[in-house]
Amino acid sequence: MRSPKLIPCAAVIVAAVFLAQPIVAGKKQETKVRSARWVYEEMFGNKQEKIPAALLADTRCLAIFPGLVKAGLIFGGSHGTGVVSCRNDEGKWSPPSFVKVSEGSFGLQIGYKASDLVLFFVTERATQTLLDKKTTFGGALSFAAGPAAKQAGTTTDSELSSDVYIYASSRGLFAGAAVEGLRLGASPKAIRKFYGHYVWPGEILFEHTLPTTPPEALEFAEGLDKQPWE
Repeated sequence: MRSPKLIPCAAVIVAAVFLAQPIVAGKKQETKVRSARWVYEEMFGNKQEKIPAALLADTRCLAIFPGLVKAGLIFGGSHGTGVVSCRNDEGKWSPPSFVKVSEGSFGLQIGYKASDLVLFFVTERATQTLLDKKTTFGGALSFAAGPAAKQAGTTTDSELSSDVYIYASSRGLFAGAAVEGLRLGASPKAIRKFYGHYVWPGEILFEHTLPTTPPEALEFAEGLDKQPWE
């Protein structure tokens, strides 16, 4: 007589465990989005060092990897996931999608143990790589260290000849970063955990269409809209 009562209870417990897992996992992505927002707010809030206006005006997509670089090496695993957003023709930024990096090292340390990596995508060719499973920087996709702060007033649109510009940021300080061996690709796993189901990155980044948008995603995009891009 005990088994009919125990089986439903066991089923409820098992179901509760499985239902709880995506919620816990999603919290990691929520934290990643919030951390990425803090990174760009610190960068734009720096009054002494500014990103060249020409680069900001040409930026189509922005990818941020909080706490990715340690001792000049790019860390994989959970630290290898970043947040990316793209703006449309009206200048509105998309909710965040997720990308991941593997391998690589970078040639600048700002004096701290850990740094964030920020990538500015300025060409159509560069933005399309955000939909690929894996793209190796170099070759067909050109990249360069972001222009130094002292160049902020002199850098012109004609001088921005690379597809992607990369900065390292730490505690509000930032400088151009020379990255080697960097491989980047979309992260379906992180997208699924954050939004509760898989969404094609193109819908998020380029079509800006989502049935439901988490509060952290709205805050991230709205915060980007407020920055001085033009």
